[in-house]
Amino acid sequence: MAVCDLCGSPAGPGACSRTFLDAPRTFCCNGCMNVYAILVESGAVAAGEDLRSSEVFLQSLKLGLIAAPDEGRPAIPEGAETREELYQISGMWCTSCGWLVEHALAREYGVVSADVLFTSDLLKIRYCPQYLPPGVIPDRVASLGYRAQPFGAEGDRKGWQDMLLRLGIAFGMWMNVMLFSLVVYASFFEGIAEGARRAVPFILMGLALPAVTYSAWPIHRLAWFGLKQGRLRLEALISTGVLAAFAYSAAQAFLGGRHYYFDTACAIVTLMLTGKALERSAKERSARAIAMLHRLLPRKARIRVEGEERFVAIEALAPGMVFLVKPGERIPADGLVVAGASSVDESVITGESELRSRVPGDPVVCGSLNAAGVLEVRVTHASADSSLAQIVKSVEGALANRSSLERAVDRVSRLFIPVVLAIALGTLAGCLALRLGPTVAMLRAIAVLVIACPCALGIATPLATTAAVGAASRKGILIRDVGVLETFRRVDAVVLDKTGTMTEGVFKVRGAALERLDLAAALEAYSEHPLGHALVAHARERGIAPGDAADLEIHPGLGLAGRVGPHRVAVGNRRLMEREGAEPTPETTALASAWQAEGFTVVFGAVDGAPTGALAFGDAPRRDAADLVAALRARGVRTLLLSGDARSTTAHMGRRLGVDECLGEVPPAEKAEAVRRLQARGAVVAMVGDGVNDAPALAAADLGIALGSGADLAMHAAPIVLLGGGLLRIDGTFRLAERTVTIIRQNLFWAFFYNAVGISLAITGVLNPILAAGAMVLSSLSVIGNSLRLGRG
Repeated sequence: MAVCDLCGSPAGPGACSRTFLDAPRTFCCNGCMNVYAILVESGAVAAGEDLRSSEVFLQSLKLGLIAAPDEGRPAIPEGAETREELYQISGMWCTSCGWLVEHALAREYGVVSADVLFTSDLLKIRYCPQYLPPGVIPDRVASLGYRAQPFGAEGDRKGWQDMLLRLGIAFGMWMNVMLFSLVVYASFFEGIAEGARRAVPFILMGLALPAVTYSAWPIHRLAWFGLKQGRLRLEALISTGVLAAFAYSAAQAFLGGRHYYFDTACAIVTLMLTGKALERSAKERSARAIAMLHRLLPRKARIRVEGEERFVAIEALAPGMVFLVKPGERIPADGLVVAGASSVDESVITGESELRSRVPGDPVVCGSLNAAGVLEVRVTHASADSSLAQIVKSVEGALANRSSLERAVDRVSRLFIPVVLAIALGTLAGCLALRLGPTVAMLRAIAVLVIACPCALGIATPLATTAAVGAASRKGILIRDVGVLETFRRVDAVVLDKTGTMTEGVFKVRGAALERLDLAAALEAYSEHPLGHALVAHARERGIAPGDAADLEIHPGLGLAGRVGPHRVAVGNRRLMEREGAEPTPETTALASAWQAEGFTVVFGAVDGAPTGALAFGDAPRRDAADLVAALRARGVRTLLLSGDARSTTAHMGRRLGVDECLGEVPPAEKAEAVRRLQARGAVVAMVGDGVNDAPALAAADLGIALGSGADLAMHAAPIVLLGGGLLRIDGTFRLAERTVTIIRQNLFWAFFYNAVGISLAITGVLNPILAAGAMVLSSLSVIGNSLRLGRG
């Protein structure tokens, strides 16, 4: 495979070629070709020269302008093993910092994707471990001037202490400089000796120097890193303003001038650090839900070995093992109770604090609190696959994802910085052209630089979505993708699965006219369907113990068939009976129609191709199902009830719930198609379901909402999961999404408003640099306070 003549990377699908100095060259991408063209035009490269051995290339490598060569390494093959890691990044000051980290990591060989969420200081990176050792990632981030540590590690306390120390020094120096400046402007020193009076500006310079150097060092450092990468960042605006004010004042001191702005330089640094400290506090507060979930993940499990109890790491638990949980301990893995009785607090999963009784055969979930007796639990899902672990991963993923609106704002922010620099230079030139003097020109240019810092713009969207994810998780609503918060306001149709979603999913036999119940029970004993459980329970109540069955055939949406002893047995709906050549008799058909008119689900039976009658099963609607439909209707959202049951049964339930439309006898494979038909009519569709059969429809919908009590596959197919609780949480999620979008719009309005008005006032001289810095902090505070309202809701 050809390699790039600039960086040595494999020349893949994006490869291009061009002739330079009469020599054909191959490049892996347009970026390398453009860099090569610049080096050729500058005379740094001679004809036929191997650039990878030249000093220019080595210097470019050191500055990070081009990637390191991948000599001898093949392109990453499709299907290669990938791993996803989450890191906490410290030292970021704006969204441009996040973009820089993404851009640099994306160029590392072996990185599949890198995504930074500035508001929570999170980096989510997917890479191929066989090509990129994990240690390379923190090192590459460190080379950019930041620090990366695995998410969930102990907080960056040292970073906090460093920031507070720098802030304290900057504030102290500012107050002292202000005090000395006041007595200078009040002519207090007019009567003292000339030598002493000339020393005052240098005293001010000495007081301002710690603030401008030590306190402002993170700003200058990140500005320099950005320039080395060829990027203009937020820090460049602040650093330029601080250094310009200090340098101008120092020149005045040496030249004997009488106008000093050391207080301005100190004020800008102090207010910038104050704003960053407040933003950092807001980030930690909005991400506190994840930290809480991490703390709730148990680290040890109690097992019994040869009659003695001992603790093992939860990583040692495997499905089938049995562990003990005593009162006051948290359950370390998902499982089924095999002995003991107790009450557990599952509020960490469901958001509801009421205790729930657990006896042998009942499920328990990882992270829930055992409140009473001792339980012996058999593991069904190990710690890494437990409900709580999946919740933590999902919330982490949601915080590391970004909505389309946030990405658009990021692009605007990156363009904003060079535009502001151009406006500041234009202000400086304009003031000089109008003969307003260099002092006025400098102050107005600095004010433009400071007031226009896009801090508020950068945090307007992500801080609100982060707060919304945290608030939802505390209410038992798991948001796996923050992008769907924007989708909620466009939804105009909701498809509701009937069985197990809008109904309790607990069936009982309400009518029986079935011969050979023993054969049907033997077949259904192998079924996981709620109707199968109800049929077996009905047989046991009559003293019939299910026998063995063989050659099972599962027909999704139709029923079961197989052999029980010498007999061919089938149990299912009318379509399955037609396949088996055992259409129900007219009497059974009439009885089934009457049952279906009452809202019952009817199942037919056949033995050896002959009909044996039918059973009627009743399922009650959830207590808040009708309230949900009414709430959706009040929003102007059309509702559709979807079921594999008979049309008459579905219609009866639909009338009880008050839905707009009912679709019955829909096989699982066609549920997704029903969603697509609605979308083809121009509707934005949300799908609510809970079973494996609903997973394709949940994935096909514009917005999928799964019940946490349902199947794992359905939960993974949906970006919204309701972890227990009532159906009205769906309406609550609509309200949360509406509030989030409203607050994002308010944040963006205020961010743009502050910048537009502030820049205008700075150009005209109404705002001096100190007032501009204060206004910049106020704009960030307004966005922070507005976003955190979501966390209190």
